Amino acid sequence: MSPEQNKINVELKKEDLEKLLSQELHSDIKVEKFSFTPLTKPGDNYGSTILAVEVFYYTHENSHLQKLPIVAKLVPESPFLRKAFNIEITFNKEVRAYTLVAPEFYKLQKEKGIPENEMLDVFPKYYGSRSNKQDDINMEADDSAVLLMENLKSSGYEIGDRRKGFNLEHMELVLSKLAQFHALGIAMKILKPEIFEEKILKTCEKFNLSISDDNEVQEKWIISIVNSIKHMPEAVPYLDKIEKCLRADTLVNEKGEYPVSEPFATIVHNDFWVNNMMFKYGKPSNKTGMKQKCPIKIKFVDFQVTIYSSPVKDLIFLLFSSSEDGLLEKHYHHLIQHYHKEFVGLLTKLGCSTEMFSYEHFLQEINTFAPQELAHILYMLDPICADPSDIEETSSMAEESVLVSKGGQVFESKAKYLIKEFVSQGWL
Repeated sequence: MSPEQNKINVELKKEDLEKLLSQELHSDIKVEKFSFTPLTKPGDNYGSTILAVEVFYYTHENSHLQKLPIVAKLVPESPFLRKAFNIEITFNKEVRAYTLVAPEFYKLQKEKGIPENEMLDVFPKYYGSRSNKQDDINMEADDSAVLLMENLKSSGYEIGDRRKGFNLEHMELVLSKLAQFHALGIAMKILKPEIFEEKILKTCEKFNLSISDDNEVQEKWIISIVNSIKHMPEAVPYLDKIEKCLRADTLVNEKGEYPVSEPFATIVHNDFWVNNMMFKYGKPSNKTGMKQKCPIKIKFVDFQVTIYSSPVKDLIFLLFSSSEDGLLEKHYHHLIQHYHKEFVGLLTKLGCSTEMFSYEHFLQEINTFAPQELAHILYMLDPICADPSDIEETSSMAEESVLVSKGGQVFESKAKYLIKEFVSQGWL
C-alpha cells in the first residue's frame, strides 16, 4: 500500500475550538468562523502537522466579534512519521510541558522572588489540548489529538535560518535561556522533589524514536549516513568508531532509555536546534560594523521528545547543529563559560547550593556526555542542512525518504567540523 493510501486527513473542527478555548479562556466561546493555512515549509518540522489558525469568536460577556490568531498542532498525516515519532506518547509529553512544567517553573520563580522581567519565559501561551477521543491525557494520543498555542509569528517572533545557524549574539541569548531552563529543572528536583517526581519527570516519560521495526531498513539508514561522510578526509580514520556510535545510539535501539548522571540530570529538550526556537527583535545593533537586528526575547517550541538526562545533550547538540560557520572556532570556550555562568547564576538566585555544579565538574560532565551526541547530530544534520528544494512534503513521507542522505555543501561543512572537533576534544 502506498504512503498516499495510508495517509490520514487531519482535521480541525469548530466544536474543537469552542470547547478547548472556552476551557482555557474561562468563558463560553462561540466560534463564528475560522480559517487556517500550513504554518511550516517542508523540512521545518516532521513530528506534527502545524497550522496557523485565525479564529473569529464571541464570548458570553462580549457580543463583539473578536479575532484570535493561534497555532494548532495535530498529528502528522504520514503514517511513517506518526510511527517514527511514537506520536501516541510524544504528543502527550508536549502537552505536559505546557500544562505541568511551565506553570511549576513560573510558580517556583515567583516564590523565590525572581522579578517578572527576569523570569524564564520561554513557553508560548497555551490555549488548550485534547489527546484522544476520550479526552484523557493518561491514555495514548490518537489521530484526533490537537494542541492549541500562541501564534508566535503574530506576536512578532521570527524563526532563524537552519542552514546558516546562529551568530554570537543569538547564541548567547539562546544559551542564557537554555541554561536557565535546565537550572529550573534541577532546582525543582532539589527544592520540590515530590512535584518534580509527579510533574517534571512525567513530562520525561520514556519513548522510542525509530524509523522502522525492520532491521534491514535501520541498517540502510546507518549505511546511508556513513556513505555521506566516508569521502571526507576528516572522517576516514574514524569511520569504524563513527559507525559504532550510530549503531549504539538510542534513536535505533529498543529501550528508549537515556543515560543519567547526578547531580546534573534535569529535563532536557532533546531536539534543540534552530527551528525549535523563535526570536523577537529590538532595535538593530552595530556590533560588527554592520547594522543587525538585536534579539531580545526567545521562545522554545516542540517539546515532544523531552527526556531526563544531562543538560550537556542539549548544549552540545545546539552548538554543533546550529552555529554559523566559524563561530565555535572563535568562541567555543566563551559559550561554554557563558552557559555555565547563567546556569549557576539562576540556581544561586533560587537558593540552591552550587558546590556540586562547579565549572570543573561541568567540564567533566561535558566530557562524559558530549561523545554520546555524535550520532544524534549526524542523524539530524542531513535534514537541518537540506536544500528546501530537495525536501518532499511530509504528508507523503515514508521509510524510503530518509534512506538516502542528500549531503550538499552545507552538510559537508558542518559534518567536517563536527568530526574534527570531536576528535580534537577526545570525544571520538
